[in-house]
Amino acid sequence: MPCLLVQTNVDMADKTGFMQRCSSVLASVLGKPESYVMINISDNNPMLFAGSDAPLAYLELKSLGLNSAQAPDLSAKLCSFMHDELGIDSARIYIEFAAPERAMFGWKGGTF
Repeated sequence: MPCLLVQTNVDMADKTGFMQRCSSVLASVLGKPESYVMINISDNNPMLFAGSDAPLAYLELKSLGLNSAQAPDLSAKLCSFMHDELGIDSARIYIEFAAPERAMFGWKGGTF
């Protein structure tokens, strides 16, 4: 159930294409079926980081079974993806990682 929320001040021209590429990358780096991956983007937001409105992003990644040992590699790969796709420097990206308990994440009228 990986779910990635991307908030950025960059105006994305091809939102659907971005989400499709992001979904594929996320499934690959997590080793999970893409059929479980959800991507949510919110672009062109008024945002400020370090006193500047230069391109930036805030990402939230929630995934069952995610552990802290995976975070450095995930951070590197997600930052690289955001740089390649949107031109955002990795120093202007924050990523919050979370691993909810299975019973605390609903799907198909039940929980995992």
